[in-house]
Amino acid sequence: MVVCAPDFEYRCQAGEWSLVACNACGHVSIHPMPQVAEVPALYPSGYYTVNPRSPIYMEGPVVEGKMVKDAERLRQNLGAREIRSIVDIGGGNLTRLIKLREVFSRGRPEPVEAICLDFQFDAAALKLADSSGLRCVTGNVETDISALRDGGHDLIIMRQLIEHLRDPRAALRLVERKLSPGGVLVIDSPNRGGWDYWLFRRRYWGGYHIPRHFHLFTLESLAQILRESGYAIERQGCTPSIAFWIISFRNALGLNSIERGKSFWELLNLKNLPAVGAFYVLDLVWSKLGGRTSNQFVFARRTEPTAGHSP
Repeated sequence: MVVCAPDFEYRCQAGEWSLVACNACGHVSIHPMPQVAEVPALYPSGYYTVNPRSPIYMEGPVVEGKMVKDAERLRQNLGAREIRSIVDIGGGNLTRLIKLREVFSRGRPEPVEAICLDFQFDAAALKLADSSGLRCVTGNVETDISALRDGGHDLIIMRQLIEHLRDPRAALRLVERKLSPGGVLVIDSPNRGGWDYWLFRRRYWGGYHIPRHFHLFTLESLAQILRESGYAIERQGCTPSIAFWIISFRNALGLNSIERGKSFWELLNLKNLPAVGAFYVLDLVWSKLGGRTSNQFVFARRTEPTAGHSP
C-alpha cells in the first residue's frame, strides 16, 4: 500500500481509494482499477479544466505567454526535424495547440496541420477550431484513434494524460502506429520525486490526484514502458512542479479545487503570481543542482514503421 486517501479536491464520491505498488517492478497504480463506466463520474462539472472558478484553473496572458515559450522550447529541442503535422491528445480548450501551430508554422510557406484528439468537443471548441484552422477529431486513445492517419503525424503531444489512462500500454501502441517514421511523442506526467512528493507523499501529495490518476511513473518506469511499446528515448528530464506544490498544500489545509473560499490560505492558487513564482524558483534551483522535481517529460521517437503499415 502506497497511500489510502479520499478525493480531497472534488469529493466526487464518498470513501477512500488505494494506490498500491507492484511487488515485482514497483509501479504504482490505483486498486481496484475503476471500470470504464465509472470513469466519467470521477470528473465532476467543477473540474478545473472547465471551471474558471477553480483556484487551479489556468488562463490569461501569463498562461498564454508560457505556452508560447513552451512551444518555442519544444521547437528548439526538436532541432532540424521537419514537423508537418501535430496532434495534441486531450488538448483541452485548444489554446495550447493554437500556440504550437503558430510557433511551428513560422518560416513555412503553409501552416502545419494541427489536430486535437479528444472524447468530445463542445460547440465553443468546434467554433474556435474552425476559426483557428485546427481540426477536432473524436476518439479514445486507449481503444480507437482510427481517425488519425497511420504513419501520418510528425509530433504527437500527451501532456498530463498518460497517468489518467486505464491501459497506458494500449494507448502507446496505438499512438506509435500514427507517428511518421522517426516521429516524436512528447509526454509529461507526474514523477514520484521532488521535494513536494517527499513532504506530502504519506497522504496529501497533489500528484496523486486521487482518484483520477490511475498510474504513477518514475522517470525509469516511464522510459521502460515506452521502450516496451516500440519507442526509443531521445530526451528525458524534469520541469518545475508548481501545481503539485499548491495542490499538496491545499489538500493538507482542507481546501478544495472547485472554488476559492474565505480562508486566508486561499492565497495558495495558480493566479497568485508570488506563490507561483516562489515554487517555480524553488524547483528550478533544485533541478539545476541535479535534483528531480515532481513533473517529468520525455521525448520518445518511433523507431521503425509498424509492420503492415506504410508511412
